[in-house]
Amino acid sequence: MKSFYKLVSIILMSILFNACENNTHIFFKDDFEKQNIIEGLKEPWLISGNGKVKIDTLRAYSGKKSVHFISGEGFKNRAFISLENIIPKKTKSYYGSMKMYIKEASPDGIHWTMIQTSGKTEKGFHAEVRYGGQHNKRIMANYDTKEIKTDCWHHTQFKIPEKKWITLEWYFNKEKKNMKLWIDAKLVHELNANDIDKGCLENGNNEEWTFPSFDQISLGWVDYQKKGGKREIWIDDVVLSKKKM
Repeated sequence: MKSFYKLVSIILMSILFNACENNTHIFFKDDFEKQNIIEGLKEPWLISGNGKVKIDTLRAYSGKKSVHFISGEGFKNRAFISLENIIPKKTKSYYGSMKMYIKEASPDGIHWTMIQTSGKTEKGFHAEVRYGGQHNKRIMANYDTKEIKTDCWHHTQFKIPEKKWITLEWYFNKEKKNMKLWIDAKLVHELNANDIDKGCLENGNNEEWTFPSFDQISLGWVDYQKKGGKREIWIDDVVLSKKKM
């Protein structure tokens, strides 16, 4: 029965990625099937960090290809792929979705990021809004800035699934200063839902989460501390849209 539902899911994803290109709700989509294994990931994607990023056929949610990431310890050894200026400048909110396979998440005490949107705020400083996790592999929202010091967090009780394909869906709203994350269709975080286990290391922005323009969207993995070992993940079927898919 599980095989049947997986087959149905793959067929539905195939329909999505082969749908009419005139779908005005979608800013961007990539199932990585047109990427070349030998040449590696190409435009419009940008790769950053000293970690490894490659196209392979070892795992794929749909089709035969996905992006394989191997990240190391500390920020310099991150493995990120990014899109720049994909979403129109005046856009106030957007939804994103992707499939992810996590071999093993970062151990307790290591802060990681897997989804990040960054750009300039209306106040003039640069900000990054993120989804990742930290304590006992639990999901965490994170807000950090340049020019001023903040580094804010909002923890959850939801533990990231491992060793299977999961669907990650996220939402960032600049105007309402809100963000949401769904995993396998379950809402596991909303910034404006409550203030449980929420705070900032620095008070440069009065503990406010001033959202940036959606100049850059980054996906992959980074551990900010050392002694966590290597991380290995796969990403497939990325969609950025005006509406929740």
